[in-house]
Amino acid sequence: MAGVTILYSSGDSGVAGNGGQCCTRAACAGGTFNNGGSGTFNPSFPGTCPYVTSVGATQIVPGASVTAPEEACETVIFSGGGFSNRFAIPSYQSSAVRSYLTNHRPPYTATQYNNSGTVRAYPDVSANGANYVVAVDGSLSLVYGTSASSPTFGSIMTLINEQRANSGKGAVGFINPTIYANPSAFNDITSGGNQG
Repeated sequence: MAGVTILYSSGDSGVAGNGGQCCTRAACAGGTFNNGGSGTFNPSFPGTCPYVTSVGATQIVPGASVTAPEEACETVIFSGGGFSNRFAIPSYQSSAVRSYLTNHRPPYTATQYNNSGTVRAYPDVSANGANYVVAVDGSLSLVYGTSASSPTFGSIMTLINEQRANSGKGAVGFINPTIYANPSAFNDITSGGNQG
């Protein structure tokens, strides 16, 4: 595979993006930002860029076992995700977006998000983003967010690259076309939400 994968967190403010602020003008074309109570969702950058792999956050369902299906992260943060206002849909993603909008169209209008089906959707993948235990100055605490899930996914990519190197192969390169061509290699997250 050619190219390089750059992982980037999809954000922690849900569908509104960028701190939970919405735009006062359609497609965020000028205007001002508000507290997210009205207007157009403000998708994050560079998470919406088609040349990065955007990583969202999931969580273990409270009270479930760690082997049970995950849900979209709704504890402390809401995983960033949605549709770009700037970037056209990359060809590797077109079938997945078409299927999503046909079978799971969000209940919002074109006033809130770009529902044309012709723009980049994000995130591309997700990993656990809730209840990571960290030690700071000798005290343990929990952290949350896509800034935890993105390096977790990065570590999985490192393990894959290690196995490829041990087999005499090169690094995986830009993974987005491959992950969309092989959806059965991943778990589809079908519960939870990314309110914002």
